[in-house]
Amino acid sequence: MDGTSKYQHAPVGSSVARTVEWLIRRSPFRTALSKTISPASSTCSLDLGKHGHSRDFSLSRSLFGHQIGEGRSSDMSQDPEVILIADSDTTDQISRIVLIAGPEHFYHLALQLETSPKIDLQLYGKDLFIRSAGLGYAPAQFKLGICYELGLTHFPADPFHSFAWYKRAAMQGHADAELAVSGWYFTGHPQGLVQSDHLAYEWASKAARRGWSKAEYTLGYYHEVGIWVQSDLQVAKQWYLKAAARGNERALLRLLVGHVGLAVDYAHLKDALLHHNESNPYLIHQLAQFHELREYGLVPDEDAAFELYETSAQANYAPAQYKLGACYEFGILGCPQDPVQAVHWYSQGADNGHVEALLALAGFYLDGSAGRAAEQSDEEAFRFVKTAAQRGVPKAEYITGFFLEYGLGVEKNTAEARQWYHLACAKGVDSAERRLQDLEKVASENKK
Repeated sequence: MDGTSKYQHAPVGSSVARTVEWLIRRSPFRTALSKTISPASSTCSLDLGKHGHSRDFSLSRSLFGHQIGEGRSSDMSQDPEVILIADSDTTDQISRIVLIAGPEHFYHLALQLETSPKIDLQLYGKDLFIRSAGLGYAPAQFKLGICYELGLTHFPADPFHSFAWYKRAAMQGHADAELAVSGWYFTGHPQGLVQSDHLAYEWASKAARRGWSKAEYTLGYYHEVGIWVQSDLQVAKQWYLKAAARGNERALLRLLVGHVGLAVDYAHLKDALLHHNESNPYLIHQLAQFHELREYGLVPDEDAAFELYETSAQANYAPAQYKLGACYEFGILGCPQDPVQAVHWYSQGADNGHVEALLALAGFYLDGSAGRAAEQSDEEAFRFVKTAAQRGVPKAEYITGFFLEYGLGVEKNTAEARQWYHLACAKGVDSAERRLQDLEKVASENKK
């Protein structure tokens, strides 16, 4: 690889106690690393040569939660690699030293490298995917199936290789791969795979028996439509209920859409979802929306909608937390207006990254209407608005510019305000465009 690469790697011996001696060539310095790695040692000394000092670094004997040298995936008979990771290409600081010694470690490092902006690192990641899959690691084999199916990560689109890798992962019990194999048999492809409803059903059944909700939904569909088996709506309903209770939205929709012809025991469905609410707060939130918006034939029921939103919010689902904040702020869905409760739930949603909750909190701090729960503070209002703006929310970008232009909660800074206005303007915020025009007009008048 290029000598200036951020990731440097080299093969080392396969014994547990070994000496790593490797000269790293990185401009503007050269660093020599020499250290015996043994089970009793967890640090190494890095001599920075001409810089005249050394640093000790942690050398972890585990990576991504897997113990090196332990477990079936960490095959120490394979030559490990040492990865030396620099803070940047222009610094003399090495931030991490990682020993990778098995297929799972190749796979997890490859996942990191495939998003690198550097093509050489992406290609190295591709090589690690292939090596990991070749060593029998099922997640890597499934990944190669995806890459060949969709033409990702510098792989050509190749249905033959896609199916082959899916099949290898499926033979090891990888549920996603089993379902992918089912899909290939359901459709067939022109490179020699004959379409087979029987095999499609068989492979979907294997994944469903592992409790995989996507496969449970697929079996429900097969029984509903009659693929390889006779159409049986009651059997289909049971599979859909299982999948919906595990958080599968498509199964929930099949149960609720009337034309499917399934006589669904709604109370059973609701109880199943609520019983598993910690694992699928999204679906609880979705069901609440169906009640609130009268979708899919459900009777509008404000009490039921609020109960479901509350359950989802208590399971730490940010959109539901934001919704409860709105309920208490505006007195909707049968809630009394309660600014203290509104701030509480908006804060929960904001802590979980919900940008609308961040903006709602900014409003409370700006006007101080929640009293002690959010006492008036332009500084706090600006902090929440800017946090939302940094996540690319156009409205927040405009408001951040406005705060900076007028010095609300922050030192006045017209230049930085322009930057935020430009970002918002590029995303179609008309108000930002008008503010830029006004600033240009003032600047022109000042020059006269």
